Amino acid sequence: MAQKLAILSISLITVMAGAAISPALGEITGAFPEAGGTLVKLVNTMHAVFIIPFTFVSSWLTKRYSKKAILIPGLLLYIIGGIGGGLAENIWMLLATRAILGISVGLIMPISTSIVSDYYEGNERTSMMGKVSASNQLGGMISMVAAGLLAAVSWRFTFLVYALAVLVFVLVLLFLPRRAPAAYEREGSGGRLDKRIIGLAAAMFAVFVLFYSIPTNMAIYLQENNIAGASLSGVIIAVMMLGGLAGGLLLAKVKHMLQSYTVPVQISLMGTGFSLIAFTSSVLPIAFGVFLMGLGAGTLIPSIYNGVAGVTAGAQVMTAMAIVQSFMYLGQFMSPLVMDSVSTLAGHPTNQFIYSMSGVLTLSIGVILLAVNAIRRYLAAKN
Repeated sequence: MAQKLAILSISLITVMAGAAISPALGEITGAFPEAGGTLVKLVNTMHAVFIIPFTFVSSWLTKRYSKKAILIPGLLLYIIGGIGGGLAENIWMLLATRAILGISVGLIMPISTSIVSDYYEGNERTSMMGKVSASNQLGGMISMVAAGLLAAVSWRFTFLVYALAVLVFVLVLLFLPRRAPAAYEREGSGGRLDKRIIGLAAAMFAVFVLFYSIPTNMAIYLQENNIAGASLSGVIIAVMMLGGLAGGLLLAKVKHMLQSYTVPVQISLMGTGFSLIAFTSSVLPIAFGVFLMGLGAGTLIPSIYNGVAGVTAGAQVMTAMAIVQSFMYLGQFMSPLVMDSVSTLAGHPTNQFIYSMSGVLTLSIGVILLAVNAIRRYLAAKN
């Protein structure tokens, strides 16, 4: 139990790394008016640029050192880069602390998912992957609510949410076993990676371009439309994490029940959520839309990770996870750039257009996939 707790605790602080300060973006915009809207949004995504190369550094290091030996300095950097943002005197100093945070997450993130394959197989691995995703969302939910409350006092206090990493550091130090480097741990560490990793990486990129429009834009969207302030914005964004938490915990059961319909339903839930956000103008339907968005993504993301673990083995798992997670964080970083660019090109540079476009796109894809799947099953049954 202590070992599981240590493994899952690592996942508490990974995905929340950027999203944690989302409720304070409105206040940060006011604190640095010369920065401009897009540059302030990069505060929420800058870490992703540095995560990408350091996921591969992490993969390389795990072939030479134990994963615990990499996690400990990674967690120390996380604490420094996270809490240090609250001391920034200008936007560039703030972005520098986000870069340090990105380096730390790059070291931690591939280990947080690949370590599941070190200890679990089959249905238990699927269940643990779901719990890892649920831990991601739980960490995000806790941080969002806390950040919203702290942002109401001062945007600088918001960065104290990263102190959660101190608890994770203690759990890893005390309860995570020190194991041999991955390259010598199992057979099957050589050879080329399965080509399906490319498709899984592309899927993760697309999911996070869409997924990250919630923590990046939601606080600004709610405030500019006079729907909610900073504190309530944090609660609403946390509702997405609640949906993701539920989705992660239910992943194994959902996959067993829906079988080949799992992915179409996941995408349809995301589309329905985006549509509620875009086409309603009050707190409750928007919060429900955010919950559905989190529920869909909360089952889709660990499904992708489970797919990675299913087509790789041994030290290849770390390399494959590094590739997929690089695309995940590239999606995070590109989310505001892609969304702002598309909305500007369409002649509607507003957050409401971003959400309506996302809703129509994902709901259409989900419905098409449901129809295609139903037709395939029908034809297969006739033959």
